[in-house]
Amino acid sequence: MKLFSFFKKDKAARRAAIIDVSDANFEQQVIRRSYKSPVLVDFWAEWCMPCRQLGPVLEKLAEEPDGEFILAKLNTENNRRTAVKYSIQSIPNVKMFRNGQVVDEFTGAMPMGLVRRFIAKQIKTPPPPPAIKGSNTPAQRIKQAEQHLKKGRGFEAFILLDNFPPGNEENTANTLFPLARFLFDMEDGDGLTGLEALDRAYQAAANALRQRKPDQALAQLLTALGAGEDIDQSYTLQVIDSLFALLGENHPITKQYREQVTAVSPPA
Repeated sequence: MKLFSFFKKDKAARRAAIIDVSDANFEQQVIRRSYKSPVLVDFWAEWCMPCRQLGPVLEKLAEEPDGEFILAKLNTENNRRTAVKYSIQSIPNVKMFRNGQVVDEFTGAMPMGLVRRFIAKQIKTPPPPPAIKGSNTPAQRIKQAEQHLKKGRGFEAFILLDNFPPGNEENTANTLFPLARFLFDMEDGDGLTGLEALDRAYQAAANALRQRKPDQALAQLLTALGAGEDIDQSYTLQVIDSLFALLGENHPITKQYREQVTAVSPPA
């Protein structure tokens, strides 16, 4: 399954290329996010002159239009717990995370050409297997993903459904994947669009799903259909269809909202 196969415009284009991270959000913003996109972490400090030389180089590469990674900046002076955990003894220290794991690193300031080569190598190299694994049986893997989705756990469901093996259950995985990705993206902020009314509806829908209230989630997603652009509507409809698939066509909530969704959906 392509990483951005079903997303409006190209969701990657809306991503935050540079983020500040801390002890409090490192797990969410770096470890979990690295399952979606390579995350390059710059461990730095204000007093470090080589950090000041390297920082702008990393930021320029991250902000390039065709950038394929997220730059996460962590001030080691203010976030010692994470610095100790990753054995940061000298800075700048730069580590590339993929699928929750450090795949390569370097220390000290380097010229842009060498940094670009370092990044390109890691992006081209297949990531390590996810540390979180589901059943090797596709049907059981689907059931595991469904259980996570019913509890509003987007990250765990994403891991189980992403790059699903070919077979009879692949279509089901593809149908459920938009809901998993929606929840995951709302957890770390990747799903926010900058449109206030739309983001408010998306956040409310995600919160309702975490509270196991699919009817309230669908009410908010209906609101979202009228809050964005045409391309946002297409995206929202795929999330709604994914939720219908999770509930089942004969579920009372599906029956209640299917007609309403059809009434407000744009003509094909």
